[in-house]
Amino acid sequence: MEKLYQNMLQTIRNHPLLKKLIIYSSKYIPLITFIIYPTVLIYLFITKNNLLLSTIIKPSLSFITVTIFRKIINRKRPYEKMNIKPLLSHKSGESFPSRHTVSAFSIALACLKINILLGNIMLILAILVSLSRILCGVHYISDVISAIIIAFFIAFI
Repeated sequence: MEKLYQNMLQTIRNHPLLKKLIIYSSKYIPLITFIIYPTVLIYLFITKNNLLLSTIIKPSLSFITVTIFRKIINRKRPYEKMNIKPLLSHKSGESFPSRHTVSAFSIALACLKINILLGNIMLILAILVSLSRILCGVHYISDVISAIIIAFFIAFI
């Protein structure tokens, strides 16, 4: 696993444009997601849509669930356990599951119930958020996959 991350990060560092793209994706796509989400909530409130409550509760429940798991498990991040330097500076510990990923997917799945086009755009953004967390070296693949599973599970209960 360490060799995989070393090779991946070295390849990214050898391509400055790719490195910039991944870093910007990791920083700014979550911002786009978290700007769209309150906009959707405002829209649902103004239109008195009955999806408002579930659109608030399910992403919130996903976020809280993952936050609790992270505190209990307190898994070290890839750069803490391996001889790698991440593309982004990040706090230590609490790697499992990825909170960025669960939030992006929870919001995307909520948007999918409201508008298919918006939902699909948000799913693409969620995938990009997930990939950027791995490519930056701040999460393991299992951190991201577990977050996606949690988001889908809570979205469909």
